[in-house]
Amino acid sequence: MLKEVLAIRVLFQAIPIVILLVVCKWQQDHPEHKALSHLVLSLAVILVGYGHAEIFVTAHEYARYFPKVGLVIILYYAGIILVMPLLHSVLSSLIIIAIAATKYHAAGIAYEEVLPITVFYAAFAACCLVMNMVCAQMLRNNLKLIKHIDQQANTDNLTQLCNRRYFFEKSATRQEVANRESKPLAIMLVDLDHFKQINDNLGHDQGDCVLIQTANVLRSFCKRPLDIAARFGGDEFVLMLYDADEQYVTKVCTQIIEQIESISQKLSKRDPENELGVSVGIVMYQKEDSFDIKTLIKIADTALYEVKQKGKNDYQFADKTKYKQSAPSATACRWVDSPAS
Repeated sequence: MLKEVLAIRVLFQAIPIVILLVVCKWQQDHPEHKALSHLVLSLAVILVGYGHAEIFVTAHEYARYFPKVGLVIILYYAGIILVMPLLHSVLSSLIIIAIAATKYHAAGIAYEEVLPITVFYAAFAACCLVMNMVCAQMLRNNLKLIKHIDQQANTDNLTQLCNRRYFFEKSATRQEVANRESKPLAIMLVDLDHFKQINDNLGHDQGDCVLIQTANVLRSFCKRPLDIAARFGGDEFVLMLYDADEQYVTKVCTQIIEQIESISQKLSKRDPENELGVSVGIVMYQKEDSFDIKTLIKIADTALYEVKQKGKNDYQFADKTKYKQSAPSATACRWVDSPAS
C-alpha cells in the first residue's frame, strides 16, 4: 500500500503542485497568456484532487483510514487561488467533488458514508468560493484606488494633461526608446502670450477655460503611443513628438498657432483688447546628441525666449550647435527663465 500511495502522491500531487508553481511564475513574465495559464492551473488542481481521491480509495481497499484533510486543502486551492478566475475555481471544485464521490462509490464505500462526505466537501468548497469573490472584489477596489491615486499624482487637475513630474519620468523612457530605435524626438515648449490679460479682463474662470482648450489642442497632436503632452505650470506646456522631423513639427506649430488664434477670436468678441497668442520653442533630438531631457528643455526654452523677444506668437527651432561642446549634460546648460506672458 505504501508504494501505491507514494506513487500516487508523486504522480498526482507533487508533479501538479510543481506545475502550479512554475505556471504562476511564468504568468508573471507572460501576462498576455492568462487564458492558457488559468487552464493549466485548473487542470493541475483537478489532478491533485484526483490524487487525493485515489489515496482515499487505496486506503479503503487495505482497510486503513487516512484523514480527508488533503482533499479539503485542494478545494481550498481551487476556491481561493487568486490567480484563477472564479469560473475556473467553481468548475475545478465541482469536478474534484464529482470525481471523489464517484471513486468512493465505485470502491464500495457505503452510500450513507459517501453522501455526508460529499455534502461536507461541497459546503467547504462553497465557503472557499465566497472567499474568492470577496478577495477578488477587494483587489478590484484596491486597484481602482491605486489607479485613482496614481492619476492624481501624475495628472494636472485642471487640464488633465500629464504634470511636470510625470513628463520627466516618461520622457526619459521615450528617449531611451528613441536611442534604441534611432528615431528623432521633437520637444516643444508652448507658452501662451498675453494670458494675464484674459485673467485680468475676463476673470480666472475664463482663463481656466483657455488653458483647458489649449490642452485639448496639444492633446490632439499626440496621435502615437509615445507622444506626450504635459502642463509645466501656469500657461506653459510641453509637447514631445516621437519620430518627428522638422517638416512635421513645422506643420504642427503652424496648426497650434492657428487654433490658438481661433480661440483668441472668440475671446475678442467679449473683450476687443484681447491679444491671446502662443509662442513655441523647439529642440530636435537625435541619437548622436549627448543631451538629457532636462538639458533639451532648457535649450527649447532658450528658443522660446528668443520668440518672445522678437514679438511673440511664433515658433523657432533651437540651434543646438553652440551647446554641443559646452553643454553635454544638464549641469552645463544654463536655465533661462521665460519672460512673463
